Amino acid sequence: MSRLHALGFLALAALLVAVPLTADNEYELRLFMLFLIYGLIAVGLNVLVGLTGLVSLGQAGVFALGSYAGAILAVRLGADLITASLGAAAIAAIFGVALAYPTVRVRGVYLAVVTIAFGIIVENVAIEWSALTGGTTGLSGIPTPNVFGYELSGYGFYGVLAATLLLATLAAHNLKDSRYGRAMLAVSQSEIAARSLGIDATAMRILAFVAAAVTAGVAGAFYSFLNAYISPDIFTFSDSVRFLLMVILGGAATTFGPVLGAFVLTYLPEYLQDFQLWQKFAYGALLLTVMFVLPRGVLGTAGFVLKRLRPPARGLSAADMEMARVGLPAAARGATAELVTQGLTVRFGGLTALSAANLRVKGGEIHALIGPNGAGKSTFVNAISGVYQPSEGAFGIDGEDLTGKRQHQIARLGLSRTFQNTELFGDLTVLENVLVGGQSRLSYGLADALLRTPRRRREERDLRAAAVGLLAFVDLTDHAKEAARHLPFGLQRRLEIARALAARPRLLLLDEPAAGLTTQEIGSLADMIRKVAAAGVSVLLIEHHVDLIMAVADTVTVLDYGQVIASDRPGVVQNDPRVIEAYFGSPVAHGDFAEVPA
Repeated sequence: MSRLHALGFLALAALLVAVPLTADNEYELRLFMLFLIYGLIAVGLNVLVGLTGLVSLGQAGVFALGSYAGAILAVRLGADLITASLGAAAIAAIFGVALAYPTVRVRGVYLAVVTIAFGIIVENVAIEWSALTGGTTGLSGIPTPNVFGYELSGYGFYGVLAATLLLATLAAHNLKDSRYGRAMLAVSQSEIAARSLGIDATAMRILAFVAAAVTAGVAGAFYSFLNAYISPDIFTFSDSVRFLLMVILGGAATTFGPVLGAFVLTYLPEYLQDFQLWQKFAYGALLLTVMFVLPRGVLGTAGFVLKRLRPPARGLSAADMEMARVGLPAAARGATAELVTQGLTVRFGGLTALSAANLRVKGGEIHALIGPNGAGKSTFVNAISGVYQPSEGAFGIDGEDLTGKRQHQIARLGLSRTFQNTELFGDLTVLENVLVGGQSRLSYGLADALLRTPRRRREERDLRAAAVGLLAFVDLTDHAKEAARHLPFGLQRRLEIARALAARPRLLLLDEPAAGLTTQEIGSLADMIRKVAAAGVSVLLIEHHVDLIMAVADTVTVLDYGQVIASDRPGVVQNDPRVIEAYFGSPVAHGDFAEVPA
């Protein structure tokens, strides 16, 4: 944890301790307790909105579920505060998984509509299931909060709420700073790249929805004990909008932004009461002003301005460089792998993009795959990396059949790739991109992440050392703390290779890595590819740049109209009449094939 965040937690803890001492009456204390409840909702929602980039407008529905669950357990079964809260959290978590399911197919506004529908359904069920919920009359007689039979005073209950918010904020910060947080951010910025590194994007979205649901469920149980009465009209769509605004106003993806947003939007209506009929107008106008002037939220904008005024060093510290495992063999050592495809066929409707392709990449070799535009190279790459499912045929690594496996599963079994059009996580730093690449090598669990256990710290330290070593290998240490999207194009290509190597692949798939590079950069790329192969990593190179292929490839396979027309040593392939015809449209030789333009 950084020194700035440590100071932030100390300041928050001091504020929570000081508030009861400054409250003049019970109403002021109750208002602050409402802020604590809303802050808990906002902290959980920030995991969903800030890390995965998904918008939920159904949090009021989850909040209502938690409230009703806690109230029913307390009224009907006599549960205490802890039992009721745990029950509410469990029920909310189940519905969080259900809410995450639509993200498999829909995003953006469509997902928002689904979550709105969820909130409406919860409200109508609360009205219609009167035998359980009390219907429009609601549930009353909720007992005074108690723990193990001991009643909590107002200040005692406040202490429970304050401690819960502080711990939830700390847990959310630890989650963001762990492999789970990096994975969520990666999925939000480039899902296809995240999957290619072994990240299960669906699992990350489910985790984010569950985190948002659990905190809302616990907050709902707390609210039912605080209010001692709940009814359907308490939980409205406007509450969902307000919860979302808390996250955005304070600063999505920041640690303390949601807490600040909850504080502002809890107290703001109190100060706007003097506007009477103009209250909502003033409320909306103020929010719009803040959103246009501070698009990153209050704390997000403050952090951005601070970085502009005092830009951090782009390179790594001496301590990082000292701990680094410099050199490719130490940072990305993988077992030599052999890729074999048999009759691989991919059809899109009536179009056969790849037809019965047989290819063998021997262990430790550099195997080039070339062909004219539209020959099926990209389709082949996407088929063996799991982006497309083959219509026919099979493929595997070292005899292990990978046909039908998902993209992240194939990546975890040793196939890493780069992309024809770079797919970096643009808002993450160069170092963080490489750390994401090593996600599949980490074994610590969710509890380790939330509690920052020694195991988590040890694995993160080892991963960071390996990542720094890979940055040294591709000569990017001077840009380690720079946002990836700010890198020149040639350096972005290097970063993609370092990120792919971070997964310790057995087979590295390079999809047109020389595209857009200068002659000098292509020469450096050739040296890098040779070093990768020398370290024991098999390389499948898809490239148009013939000079690069002839310089590094051990074997060249040529595709044309989705079919393999030649596969042999470079010197043999460049004089093959079928290859010359594919490129020039004539079986007559046109001089040296190496003169084919890139």
